[in-house]
Amino acid sequence: MTKLKAYAIAVLSTLATMPGATAQEPVTLTFAAHYTDTEMAPLTACFRRYEAENPGIRIAYRQTPIADFMQNVMTSQVAGANPDIYNVYSIWGKRLVDNAILAEPPQEILDFIAQNFEASTAQSAVIDDKLWGIPAEVALYMLIYNKKLFAEAGIAEPPKDWPSLMDAAAKIAKRDSLGRVEVAGYAFGPSVANAAHPFRTLLFSKGTSILTDDLAGTHLTEPAAVEALEGQAQLFRDGLTSASHQIRDFPAGRIGMITGANWMKQLMREGLGDKLDETVGVAPIPGGPDWKTYQYSFYQSVDAKSAHPAEAWALLRWLHSPQGEGQRSCVGDMLVSLGSLTANKADLAASQADFGDAFTAPFVEALRSGRAMSDPNIAQTAEMDRVLRTQIEEAWLGRMSPADALAKADAEITNLLALPQ
Repeated sequence: MTKLKAYAIAVLSTLATMPGATAQEPVTLTFAAHYTDTEMAPLTACFRRYEAENPGIRIAYRQTPIADFMQNVMTSQVAGANPDIYNVYSIWGKRLVDNAILAEPPQEILDFIAQNFEASTAQSAVIDDKLWGIPAEVALYMLIYNKKLFAEAGIAEPPKDWPSLMDAAAKIAKRDSLGRVEVAGYAFGPSVANAAHPFRTLLFSKGTSILTDDLAGTHLTEPAAVEALEGQAQLFRDGLTSASHQIRDFPAGRIGMITGANWMKQLMREGLGDKLDETVGVAPIPGGPDWKTYQYSFYQSVDAKSAHPAEAWALLRWLHSPQGEGQRSCVGDMLVSLGSLTANKADLAASQADFGDAFTAPFVEALRSGRAMSDPNIAQTAEMDRVLRTQIEEAWLGRMSPADALAKADAEITNLLALPQ
């Protein structure tokens, strides 16, 4: 008997002996996430299969757009309508833990995670030195470049450090008679993530990070951070990029390079169709031989007030376990259908046909090699990233020097860190 089957039988035996529990009183578990019904289709099919195999369980799905998710969580707590399971964006975790919304996983779930998931991704679900959920979707960043523009410019290989990136961008960029950028050597924006996340990759590659170890201040005024932002700002000063060139426009062929996440594969598919492989290349972050990248993730946790925590954890373990020898998990199937990644070792092993293509394979290698890093989970992450975006853009657009912009960001973020949560 497998450990998974034994665990499920034990849970169902517990259910059967609960006071007042009968075969006519199924347990309903509510699963809350931001995915649309269409995106959830593979997982919904697994819900129905789990119900068929476990007649005492019913599973309901509650969908909330990601922008409204945290507000919905808080409202449901007040109303007493909390779901049993959450799909948690890693930057929400600290706030959920501080408000006693998440349940601590039982030891058998902690052991399951330790045995079956990449350790660096599991770390993104660690808050206050405790692990709070099973890793699900993971995103990380790599250099994405246009092979055709590289060939036209006579560039033989993607840049390995920032000076070579500047050189490649200068060869690719084209301007009109008025000096306006028509083809950008490199592009940023427009979202908060597309300012803050690539900046993190450069800091990690320089052996530093945004926050100090005590989480009371930042490293933003130190030379490594100023140098990283100075390099980005120089792209604007030299006319090698512009604010009107944004990463979502990459398929249009007017951008040489971006720092993009693995989920951009779907955007590339939609924009380039069968020309994706011949147009798009993926390479390491141009941070030198010790390059690192930034990752964030979603993980799945149980509500601390769930009336059925054992059943909820049993369902999650089943959803993240291989559906058969050499097969992916149910969660893995859903993520692959979305063009996304999972840190589940069994899913990675079973997904060579999907993850072995030229676009995705470098992301998987970065994930497995330990080069993908996470920032500590703090309650102020979203606010911190908004501050970073504002001040980074001030430097990009020449309204402040990189040193002054980062000094202002440091002061604002330090104040945020000091506020009671």
